[in-house]
Amino acid sequence: MISDEIFLAINKGCDFEDYTFGSPHNESKSCNDAIAEANSIVGQYVNNYDVILDVCYPSIVMQELRLRKYVTKISLGVDVCMSYERYFYFNLPEVQHALHANRTHLPYGWGMCSDVLNYTDKDGNINILPLLRRIVEHKIPLWIFSGDQDSVVPLLGSRTLVRELAHDMGLPVTVPYSTWFRKGQVGGWTTEYGNLLTFATVRGASHMVPFAQPDRALGLFRSFVLGQRLPNTTYPPIGD
Repeated sequence: MISDEIFLAINKGCDFEDYTFGSPHNESKSCNDAIAEANSIVGQYVNNYDVILDVCYPSIVMQELRLRKYVTKISLGVDVCMSYERYFYFNLPEVQHALHANRTHLPYGWGMCSDVLNYTDKDGNINILPLLRRIVEHKIPLWIFSGDQDSVVPLLGSRTLVRELAHDMGLPVTVPYSTWFRKGQVGGWTTEYGNLLTFATVRGASHMVPFAQPDRALGLFRSFVLGQRLPNTTYPPIGD
């Protein structure tokens, strides 16, 4: 979605080894300027959590909700206005009454994120790789997966971190990077290290994998729970 020039400027100006979650990200001016330009090029009309989906227009959907109490805007099988529908639904008095919610009649509406709670950007800087390492060291299978249409936590970063973790732990590749299947279609790509550490992508999935690809998410979760590798073959062969 960005030009080669912007990509090269980010690579040259940014040192992501010491990147901080909160703005201005502990980076140089040239880095922050390049990132700002990249964000400007992508614009507001792309859903960062799923870059292939259409976007929802809040003013239009909220008007429809007030008039009809329902609206559906489908893009590639996904209701892209669900966040606004959810906000409208959970603020209906009859819904809150049925859920026994807001019994104290708070002076503000329900929202996904709250300005009342004291969130801190510092939590985003916590390095969880040592925790993941301890999990694997205790012989507990660990799977990390990414939707391949997510630009917020993109698969390239997650895949690199998993590979580096496996390298640091001396884990050999036990399943080379390859496709996995679900119901005769490619579910994504996967690789495994040391029979314990697995990285998988989910094809066509967003940041919230079950939201955009519920069946493929179910297949991935089922394999994990049953202690099975993701299926790497399907039937019948496509040439038959």
